[in-house]
Amino acid sequence: MKYQLLITVILLSSSITFAQEIPKFEQAPYRDADNKLYWNKHQEVFISLSTTKGGKQENLESEISADYANPFYFDTEGINYMRTKHAVDKTTRKIIYPMREVLWEVYADGLAPRTKSKLVNAKKSVIDGKIIYGGGLKFALQSKDAVSKVKNIYYSLNAAPYTIYNKELNFDKEGENTIKYFAVDNVGNIEKLKQKVFSVDLTPPETSSTISGVKIGEQNIISLKTKIYFTAKDLISSVYKTYYSIDNGKDIIYNGRTIPLNLLKDGEHTLKYYSVDKLGNKEAVQTYAFYLDRTAPITASDVLGDRFIVGDMIYFSGRTKLKLTAVDNKSGVKDVRYSINKSEFEDYEDPFYLPSKQGIHIVRYYATDNTENITTGDESVGFQKFTLNVDKIYVDLTGPSLNHSIYGDKFYARDTVFISPRTKIKLTAKDGESGLQYISYSLDGKQKETEYKAPFSINAKSGLHKVEYFGYDNVNNRNIGQFYIFMDSKGPDVNYKFSIVPSGTKDGLEIYPNYASMFITIQDKLTGVSKIYYSINGAPEVRYKKYIAGFKKNTTNTIKVRALDKLNNVTIMEIKFYTE
Repeated sequence: MKYQLLITVILLSSSITFAQEIPKFEQAPYRDADNKLYWNKHQEVFISLSTTKGGKQENLESEISADYANPFYFDTEGINYMRTKHAVDKTTRKIIYPMREVLWEVYADGLAPRTKSKLVNAKKSVIDGKIIYGGGLKFALQSKDAVSKVKNIYYSLNAAPYTIYNKELNFDKEGENTIKYFAVDNVGNIEKLKQKVFSVDLTPPETSSTISGVKIGEQNIISLKTKIYFTAKDLISSVYKTYYSIDNGKDIIYNGRTIPLNLLKDGEHTLKYYSVDKLGNKEAVQTYAFYLDRTAPITASDVLGDRFIVGDMIYFSGRTKLKLTAVDNKSGVKDVRYSINKSEFEDYEDPFYLPSKQGIHIVRYYATDNTENITTGDESVGFQKFTLNVDKIYVDLTGPSLNHSIYGDKFYARDTVFISPRTKIKLTAKDGESGLQYISYSLDGKQKETEYKAPFSINAKSGLHKVEYFGYDNVNNRNIGQFYIFMDSKGPDVNYKFSIVPSGTKDGLEIYPNYASMFITIQDKLTGVSKIYYSINGAPEVRYKKYIAGFKKNTTNTIKVRALDKLNNVTIMEIKFYTE
């Protein structure tokens, strides 16, 4: 009678449950299209035997390894084998020689898939630690599993129910997004939950124009004294650049200063402007139509002396005067009046200084022609949107604070610092008002100043020198600093002496016995001696201690001495003599 041995592996099903919003997945065996069996490595394994395929099963249990076999777990990631030691012929029931094993293979998989995400096709910016993307953003997921392969990738967008991922996601709405995702393989191993948090900015910046000076009526009549500024804001990713054009000319990058009007002809003009943020979002082009009146009555302010403009703030020095000008080509100017810091208006006659008090000052002014036309400012709005005749001025009376440092070769002796030609001098300055413009310096009282750009060395003779340095702010206030240095560019003086007088000369060289000793003496007039090294006849250099001895007989000897002072200035001497 034929008997058939059937081994059956029994799976105890289990499932892993995440938080409520994450689907549940069962751990279970899996057979692929090639009939390979995959088993979750975390699941128990039971073995049953049967005499027929699909017949009655008898559980196989081990008494010898009861602690590990009833049930047991696969121990190896990937392929595992259940085996018998010898193969038996199906007909004779005898062991087949040469001996062969019978193997049943099972692929154990205990590792979850690994998923990677990509965000592409959009500009990226990181602001205050937050990741922000622009338009056109696409989000893609790709997962890999080493054994049973990936069954599905799941994702949840902004707390929505988890969905099977099958194609890249497009983000065409503005706002913050949180994507959580994970993958499951074919035997129920679940990847640890991952997430990406980012924002999408599809809103362009907003640019406003500020008109400082003359602007008359709804026709926007302005003069050459009128100043036009732009202020751009972007609430999410910040402004990258602002552009403008006049009368359909080419786009020009706005540099933060007033728009030049002096090349325009008298008449109507159109100013177009827009801004772009750091993610490429472009504002719709805005238009400001105006009439440049180069002949009609105008009232404007002008600066005589130092000034610097940052945003809506104009910086003056204490030497700067404010000049008011009124021109009328018809009836003529009757008078011009001004007020400082809400004082009573007074008649303008000559350019005037602002109060000698550091800080912000507000100047209001207007002109009246002989037909009583008055240019007045709109005092009901803030300074960012005033129409004309209001100047917001910061009077800066102090220059930058200065400092210097010396690095490299240097040596201090009492109140004097000694330096070498290799020593570097670094100058620094800060200005909290109008800002630092530049630093300059001069040596030994020379009137000509050299602009400071990087740490520098001094090329000067040995001796005491005075370094003066100057800090200029953006309204040309100046502070002066000075210090003294002593330049030491010369190495030590080197001398030598033998312990015995020479016995004669040979080929112009003094002759000494080979047992003679040579003594080296060095002296430095300024900073003192640091180290002495010597080498004999091209041998490696060694540190000099007390004397040099041990010369070979009947040899021409060349001693190279290298002496350093405390600024690493070097003197090299070569000594030749003959020994016998």
